[in-house]
Amino acid sequence: MLDPLPPARARVPPALHGERLDRAASELLRLPVSRSRLSQWIRDGRLRVDGAVVVKPGTAVESGQELLLEPPELEPMGPAQAPAVLYEDEWLAILDKPAGLPMHGTAAGDPRPSVARFLHERYGPRLPINQGALRPGIVHRLDSETSGVCVVALEQTAFTNLQEQFAKRTVEKEYAAVVYGRPRFQSDWIDRPIARDPHHPERMRTVRALAEGVREALTFWEVVQRFRNCAHLRVQPRTGRTHQIRVHLAAVDLPLVGDWLYRARNYGPGLLPPGAPPVERPLLHSSALRFEHPALGQEMRFQVGMPQDMAELLAFLGAHAPAEDQGWK
Repeated sequence: MLDPLPPARARVPPALHGERLDRAASELLRLPVSRSRLSQWIRDGRLRVDGAVVVKPGTAVESGQELLLEPPELEPMGPAQAPAVLYEDEWLAILDKPAGLPMHGTAAGDPRPSVARFLHERYGPRLPINQGALRPGIVHRLDSETSGVCVVALEQTAFTNLQEQFAKRTVEKEYAAVVYGRPRFQSDWIDRPIARDPHHPERMRTVRALAEGVREALTFWEVVQRFRNCAHLRVQPRTGRTHQIRVHLAAVDLPLVGDWLYRARNYGPGLLPPGAPPVERPLLHSSALRFEHPALGQEMRFQVGMPQDMAELLAFLGAHAPAEDQGWK
């Protein structure tokens, strides 16, 4: 399912005469993609009706017309997009994922580079697919814009064992974060359940009590360095909920610098000093990972350095917005 989809051809039968183009194409071409993706391909000019490009999904088709769809080619993965392989053996691999690279596509036919496609191309089609055919080898996930270290499984027993370690919370994860705000303490725990926001399904939110659809979530944070109106934090999530660190930090008025989805009131780019390096993503980096090797039983610990965008901003803040300006020590 990670290989490019071939062109698909079909002829409209009398039973579908007058039907919308996107609905007819979805029924006749039987591609493993959603109708919304198919509609977008039509708008992109990828479907021909009797040889002519039609870009309106709502166009009525006629009996006997020939539909020809040419799905997009896979976008090439440039050297800067590919994750670095820090370690690999017959059971697993450790990757340093760059920011902007998603762990997997959103659906079949997604042409964007991803960690899943990188694994498919590097290790072949026999990777474990317990999380679905679009996620070969994927044991846990980092947000697309989060950089840093992650572990992937190359065979089934390793996948099962690693998932059990994550479920039992024996895997230690550490992140570096640059946040707006002035932490009240040197360190603290955030113990707030998380649920999907019913009004904004792309977002998560903290809630006060456990109920259906609500997951417990626990995050530890510690100040590494304070700046004027910002701070560098070391963060250790003890659970692994969707967007957990981003949601939790925003909930205690320490939102990630660059996070357009989770903001806290009175915080934003205006708090950065003039001339600060541009911020193009939420500044969150998976800096360290510790677990037990699923086959060898030995402790495995991997640590990666700060990515360039975060390192440059931290150096700038240290030079132009030291905490002493606010009386912090």
